Amino acid sequence: MRTMRIAVIALALVTSATIVEAQEPKASVALVQAQEPKRVQGFSLLLLLGETQGTAQPDNISAPARKALADIKDFLPYKAYRVLDTQWIAGSDNGNSSGSLRGLDNQNYQFLLRTFPRGTPGGKPSPEDALLARAQFRLVFSRPAAEKVDTTIVLDNSFNIIAGETVVVGTSRVQGDRALVVLLTAVAAGK
Repeated sequence: MRTMRIAVIALALVTSATIVEAQEPKASVALVQAQEPKRVQGFSLLLLLGETQGTAQPDNISAPARKALADIKDFLPYKAYRVLDTQWIAGSDNGNSSGSLRGLDNQNYQFLLRTFPRGTPGGKPSPEDALLARAQFRLVFSRPAAEKVDTTIVLDNSFNIIAGETVVVGTSRVQGDRALVVLLTAVAAGK
């Protein structure tokens, strides 16, 4: 009887160890795949002119930008959009990028894009630290004046964004029923 008990216990231990071994690699693989972040390759920046009159829609923009314009039609008064300038910004999940855009009437606008990775409470490092979580965008118009440069902040906004997402950064009215509209797409690596 004692031999039979030992055999049953040994069989139970071997069986449970085999089940754990068989399940463990699959669970580990699933966990690794779930934690693998989408890395950012860069950003697509689009400067549009929105107008309350007309129905023109740009046909030379990306599918994510087209979707973003469709999403904002219900809460912005602009019915027609025209592309003023586009810019590819090589960037990452954490850093600063700057450049210029050609705007309305060939005016030059300067932009600054700052990106921040997701952090954890208390600043403890984690595998997700490399994921893009937040960005700040500033668009500035500078015009030479008498003895100095007159600088106007046209748009200054902070927003959440992740790789693969397009965000309407904001709008800034320029003349009557027209406004500048800025769209930013965080392009995932490998796209």
